[in-house]
Amino acid sequence: MYYKKRRIKKGPIIILVVVVILVIAIIVGINLYKHYTSDEYRLGQAGYSEDEISDILKMDRKYIDYAIEHKYEDDFIALVNEKYFIWKNYNEYIKYIDDVYGDKKVDYSLVVSKINTKTNYDPYTHTEDTDMNMKNSILVNKYYHLASDYAPDDIVEMSNWYSYPGNRIREEVYNAFIEMFNAAKEDGITLIVNSSYRTHDEQEEIYNDYESSQGKAYADKYAARPDYSEHQTGLALDIFTPGAGMANFEETDAFRWLQENSYKYGFILRYPEGKEDITGYSYEAWHYRFLGKDLAKKVYNSGLTYDEYYAYYLEK
Repeated sequence: MYYKKRRIKKGPIIILVVVVILVIAIIVGINLYKHYTSDEYRLGQAGYSEDEISDILKMDRKYIDYAIEHKYEDDFIALVNEKYFIWKNYNEYIKYIDDVYGDKKVDYSLVVSKINTKTNYDPYTHTEDTDMNMKNSILVNKYYHLASDYAPDDIVEMSNWYSYPGNRIREEVYNAFIEMFNAAKEDGITLIVNSSYRTHDEQEEIYNDYESSQGKAYADKYAARPDYSEHQTGLALDIFTPGAGMANFEETDAFRWLQENSYKYGFILRYPEGKEDITGYSYEAWHYRFLGKDLAKKVYNSGLTYDEYYAYYLEK
């Protein structure tokens, strides 16, 4: 018997091959597109190494986008990884590094602190009105000032049991100090207030006395210009113990007690040692600022000066 040989039609095979090739091409194209548009590739094109890319990809989206869109920057990763980095200050960080460090090793933590607190500028320049809406949290320093006619309306006289004669302070602060005074007494510590609220005119007189006797540079180091003093807020107290003064207060049990306990009653050490470049003042073991218990605890636990804390957590 004769069987007719069946012919295989080539048309469908060709179509199938073409379809397979097209599918492969599409898959390859999609993968290539994903590769060339990926963050990893684009960061590599910007000049970052694999390790640097790995670090950048852990950042927030806005930082990744910035790194992709700009040329490689040596300081970018180190700055963004700083705990108190503020994005709006980035260009100022870079300018400060270029102006101050050059080829020297950069202290990124200091850069961030200086820019955040405006202390990269000379004192009493680039000043602005403090935000009075912050109430007990207001910041007053050499860059943020009070209005010259500012005067709290709740100032009360302090009893000589708690202070040397002639001291006045805001009522809320007074009550907080009395609570702290009593707690210290229970631990065998006696506290006494040496200086408290000052008016604009009183602060001006103090500053002028320093300036006339020691010069402006000395006055600016050890005193505040009128309207730039925390004492004018009615929220600051200079606290000592009987028999101690500025020269030796930090050597007393009273100082050590305040270091461990003042925040519990709403007070913080305002001008700590080693932070003079940030606070703008020499170390003052006796100067305590009232913030209220909740905020004082947060500032205390942060280990920051109030200038730094305000810039990052309150003003930001």
